[in-house]
Amino acid sequence: MKYITSVNNPLIKNAKKLQKKKYRDMDGSFLVEGTRLVEEAYGANCLKAVFFDESLLDSPRGKELHEKLIESSLEGESMFQVSSDIIKLLAETESPQGIVAIASKSLVTLTSLAVKKGIILISDGIQDPGNLGTMIRTAWAAGVTAVICLPGTVDPFNDKTVRSTMGGIFNVPIITGECWSDVKDWCGNKGYQIVAGDLEGEAYCKPLYEEKVALVIGNEGQGLISVTVKDVDKKVKIPLLEGAESLNAAVACGIILYEILRQKDLDR
Repeated sequence: MKYITSVNNPLIKNAKKLQKKKYRDMDGSFLVEGTRLVEEAYGANCLKAVFFDESLLDSPRGKELHEKLIESSLEGESMFQVSSDIIKLLAETESPQGIVAIASKSLVTLTSLAVKKGIILISDGIQDPGNLGTMIRTAWAAGVTAVICLPGTVDPFNDKTVRSTMGGIFNVPIITGECWSDVKDWCGNKGYQIVAGDLEGEAYCKPLYEEKVALVIGNEGQGLISVTVKDVDKKVKIPLLEGAESLNAAVACGIILYEILRQKDLDR
């Protein structure tokens, strides 16, 4: 195993660059930190490099993960013990857990997506990383087939988004870079009913959802941005008490997703 103590090491400098979207896009990689997320990345077979310091071994879970990684094929060129200063440099939380890793993106395209009955979740301009991350986490729990991030949506591989997914980023296919017109045509060709959250819609618990549903959740403040009303088969809303402005986008997403499952009893 190699030891790195200098923050000026070229490998560390390159890893640090992955905190910026343009470098994540160029390299096809992103940073994950903490035992839970590194475990999920390991389980998804997408770890490229692991950096840890001695504090990782202070917890039973950290020790277990360390042993697992040592026994894996990562040891050698891809696993590095580093100084605490390096962990602090690469981590974006105030109290890092002693481990940061580089993971490869596992993006899919519309054409490569394996279609099955169920739900597609479409993010139309969601800007808050926590909201998008929670939506991906919920999509994972609900058995959603894929999450499509339309232009204007925050990068799903942003550090805050990744942490908010609680591992969902490694378990739900993520599609980015597709324009709405192409997504709309794909939904039509594959027989998806397009349902959008909208304040002018009918109560979310009333519509009959079809076997295949593409649920669109719009921007936190502006609602639908890329998606136009005429392209939507149904608009739904969550009734609110008078005076309540709106629900958090991720909360609304979860409520509607599970109502679709309740109505249609879709396989998870």
